Amino acid sequence: MRSGFLHWLGLALLGIGLLMPMAAGAGTACSQTPLTPDRLANATRLGFKVFQTLEASKAQVVAIGRVGTNLAKYGLHFSHVGFAVRDYPQGRWTVVHLLNRCGTDSSSLYDEGLINFFLDDPFAYEAVIAVPSPAAQQALGKALRSRLVWQLHQPHYNTIARPQSPDFQNSNQWLLELMVAALANGAIDRRSQVWEYPLMQNYQPDVVRIDRLSRIGGGLFKANLTFTDHPLADRLKGEYPTVTARSVIRFMYRAKQLNQLQFVELQGAPRSVTGADLPLAIERL
Repeated sequence: MRSGFLHWLGLALLGIGLLMPMAAGAGTACSQTPLTPDRLANATRLGFKVFQTLEASKAQVVAIGRVGTNLAKYGLHFSHVGFAVRDYPQGRWTVVHLLNRCGTDSSSLYDEGLINFFLDDPFAYEAVIAVPSPAAQQALGKALRSRLVWQLHQPHYNTIARPQSPDFQNSNQWLLELMVAALANGAIDRRSQVWEYPLMQNYQPDVVRIDRLSRIGGGLFKANLTFTDHPLADRLKGEYPTVTARSVIRFMYRAKQLNQLQFVELQGAPRSVTGADLPLAIERL
């Protein structure tokens, strides 16, 4: 077992070396925080625990979330989700996700290893794994290897993008839209069709509350944060419906496409939530 881990770790560290130049330009804050031994050790430990959890499952595709930013004041915990794909061309478990480019108003799509996914200076070393139904996994596996990945990408980025906005997209929004398109079995090939699809009736956005004083005094005027994407009435109330990690996983549950949640932290064994316990666990995400 130990020799197998060392072999896997060596491949993972090689992957970091290959992907670091790309990922370094994709952080939302684009801070030049030096990579410390502690950060590398924590990302490696969490990445390997997630790897073990995924290996022990029969899953082919999952949605995986991280705590990249402290969102407690907005009533949220997990900030970002991506797809983790088994046996993707880039590796055994590869995370495919959308990232903002250095705090600018643009984004791109990336595929990287599990260690790299947790290396971006997260607020907390925790992960949530949302395991879709077998049918959804099959559909997602096909979609993630198709042109849909890029067809549904809107490169104009907004952290609090309005769910149905044609002009902007945030990271979680791309994942949600690809999931809906995958489940539509070929009926969707562009973003404008996603929000008209009947399955979207199961989606409920989270509302991020930002008052005017916070917008002005808190220095929230940044290239990757656009308030005017939302109607004037919402701006006057300081209420911004947006696609969050929690709302994506809530959608999976309401659409009857969520089998279980698994929580992985640096300490302790992974914890699994299924059945009637799922709704409460989701609202705590």
